[in-house]
Amino acid sequence: MTTKSIPAASDETTRNMLRVLRAVQPISRADLARRLELNRSTITEMVKPLLACGLLREAAPEQMRARLGRPPIGLSLREESKFFIGVNIGVRRSQVGAALVDGELLGEESFDTPSDSEAALTQVRASVERLCASLPHRTLSAIGVSVPGPTNAERTRLLFAPHLGWRDVAVAEALRITDPSRARILNHQVPVIVENDATAAAMYERRKRLRNSKDDELSDFVLVRVGTGIGVGLVIGGEVYRGTGTDGGLLGEFGHMTIVAGGKSCACGNRGCWERYASASSAATLYSGERRHVSNGSSLRFVDIVSRAEAGEMRAQATLERIGDYLGIGIGNIISGLGIARIVVSGRIVFGWKFIKEPLHRAVARTMVGRLATWVVESGEPTGAGLGGALEVVIDQHLATMVAQARSAA
Repeated sequence: MTTKSIPAASDETTRNMLRVLRAVQPISRADLARRLELNRSTITEMVKPLLACGLLREAAPEQMRARLGRPPIGLSLREESKFFIGVNIGVRRSQVGAALVDGELLGEESFDTPSDSEAALTQVRASVERLCASLPHRTLSAIGVSVPGPTNAERTRLLFAPHLGWRDVAVAEALRITDPSRARILNHQVPVIVENDATAAAMYERRKRLRNSKDDELSDFVLVRVGTGIGVGLVIGGEVYRGTGTDGGLLGEFGHMTIVAGGKSCACGNRGCWERYASASSAATLYSGERRHVSNGSSLRFVDIVSRAEAGEMRAQATLERIGDYLGIGIGNIISGLGIARIVVSGRIVFGWKFIKEPLHRAVARTMVGRLATWVVESGEPTGAGLGGALEVVIDQHLATMVAQARSAA
């Protein structure tokens, strides 16, 4: 079948259209045109080849059929025969999940992250195989992996995960399975994309903002993801920014900028890093010094401190306020350095947001940029961005590939 080409120089617009569609589907062509500020005829030309190649489908959604008169035709993603695997390798726990292109989760597994990289990837690979075997009537399209550290420019290797002690790990190679007996569901042609977890989380946050936004603006924002460490992801003009050149994978490692000269030693080898004072894991040390255990000998967790603060314990509340102050110092530096004044804070730190928010805002307000610029710091989601981000990485890449294929098929 011959398909019409996507209009010249519109690949980026088409990808944005697919992101909006995926976030809010089903959606009519008229609504897409309004949200993207395009002519409806332009939307029609972009949609045609994507309908022809099977990526999109058109139907009157059930909620629209109940209305009087002729119901609008809604666009949505199809491709129910294909699925994607997302892998979130966390410092403490890892998750592996399978999902359709529209984000519907088909299955999920989680486990404590082994300290050895080879053992961890072996366990990930076994989870991937089990999920694939549970979906015999669907074909795996691609695998996305989010990792707690910078990656190489090709997005195939983890360069360094300070909290795990892993260096130069060939993640993509380890997850490629070439056993011919499994070729139907998992073969060497299946791409594996490795992404820094903060960048992946920023992609997840971008989709959430598209879904919930009333003005539909793909605005610039910085995601500060705070858990065991601190990672930063940038979204500029609706696109996640990864930096340029061979060192682009180092972009966003703000958790390791020095905020206390000669301060506490960090897993990265530096002293006084931001995440040693403002992360969820640093709260235990701030609360109890170097004694990080409660009376029964178990480790003190961030949620334990939050629970104590909510119960009225002044020491726990003061700890979270100090975390907020340190967090605000670093965020003020980010706003000053990047010139992006909208910050979204996500990760486990959000569980203590009501104690952290005010000291954080006061710390930013003390800075020069805090006094001169209009800035916003808001909370995101405490959980979900790990696996959700890994899936977002691989599905977003798939949509870009489909746009390119639809153009070349013309």
